[in-house]
Amino acid sequence: MEVFLLTALTMTAFAANSVLTRMGVAVYDMDPVLFALVRVVAGVVVLWFLVWRGTGAWPEGSWRNRWIGAGSLALYMAGFSLAYLTLDTGVGALILFGGVQITMFAGAVLAGEHLSRARIAGAVIALAGLAVLVWPGADAQIAGSGIALM
Repeated sequence: MEVFLLTALTMTAFAANSVLTRMGVAVYDMDPVLFALVRVVAGVVVLWFLVWRGTGAWPEGSWRNRWIGAGSLALYMAGFSLAYLTLDTGVGALILFGGVQITMFAGAVLAGEHLSRARIAGAVIALAGLAVLVWPGADAQIAGSGIALM
């Protein structure tokens, strides 16, 4: 039950992230890159405070790896924010969720993890759902640039 609740909380946070980004970019006409920058800086401040509060010190380790990770996160957030110039909130969230599932599955395969039938079925469903969502068709026109940025 605890795993289910934590998963539901995480999925809710991901969905709220999409809604807030779409509102900031599309509804309030904020610059997407500036919006992402504000989010990154706010995240740095909050994480710094949490680490400091928990340990009283800055964590040891390679600063080079931290900058690579921070740069990767900033690049992802800029693309995420720019994607919402052309994507609806629900479509963007579904593309993101499907992409995350596929990335996690690929990571497991590359790490040599044992893949159960249920896990393979879940990955196939996620990939099929993502393919149906972004497949060019007459019913819905989803901008390819938004898909790529997401």
